[in-house]
Amino acid sequence: MKCTNCGADFASDQLRCPYCGTVNEHALKLAKELQAYDAAYEKKRDELLESGTSQVLRHLTFGLGIVFLAIAIVSLGFVAFYQYRFSEKSSYQVSGPRLAQNKEMVAEYLDEGQYIRAYLLASTTDPTGELFKNYPEYAAELSDIYNYSIILTGVLQSMESMDEGDNYPALRDTDVTSLQIFYSSKGNSAVKNELVNEVDGYLRNYYRLTEEEIETLKTLGSGKQFTLEGSADIEGVTKRRMEAYFEK
Repeated sequence: MKCTNCGADFASDQLRCPYCGTVNEHALKLAKELQAYDAAYEKKRDELLESGTSQVLRHLTFGLGIVFLAIAIVSLGFVAFYQYRFSEKSSYQVSGPRLAQNKEMVAEYLDEGQYIRAYLLASTTDPTGELFKNYPEYAAELSDIYNYSIILTGVLQSMESMDEGDNYPALRDTDVTSLQIFYSSKGNSAVKNELVNEVDGYLRNYYRLTEEEIETLKTLGSGKQFTLEGSADIEGVTKRRMEAYFEK
């Protein structure tokens, strides 16, 4: 554009003529308009940010409130259940004809070899849990079945993991501890020999232990160190044996 004073050419966005210093009214007006626009924009943005933040906080507070309320309800539910579980009015506190009926069912399950069902019925209808004070005549059998169930759970978890392709999970230290507790039980229950034969089969046919190793494990007792091939790495040894057997 041309300067209104000296007629020199200069850029239209310059506030003054670079030759005579005359103010460029057009550029000055545009600059003021832009400044006003920027101020209005900043104000509106601050308002939106403040409003949005408060909304987010309200939603977050509401969501956290719901979560904490749910946790509180669940916690109160558990507390109420356990209070009822061990109260005199609880259905778990069986006595009289009902207890007699349960004892008959436990005896029937034991006779039929349904050991896990016998244990579940007794443990869920006895406030003493695995002490089985409601079923003293079957306490030895039920205790052995309980120890056996822990071993069986470990075997099933191992098999499930192997089915999923997890490189043959092997005998763990926790499993060895469970085995020692099971074998060292002095209950002499009527079902102990049958359960021992089943556990021996798991060790022999699945974890690939030899008969001599199984007998050694039986005689060690609870808490004693058990080794395979001179190594305390039970898991490593059984893993190699299982890989060699199942992949042959």
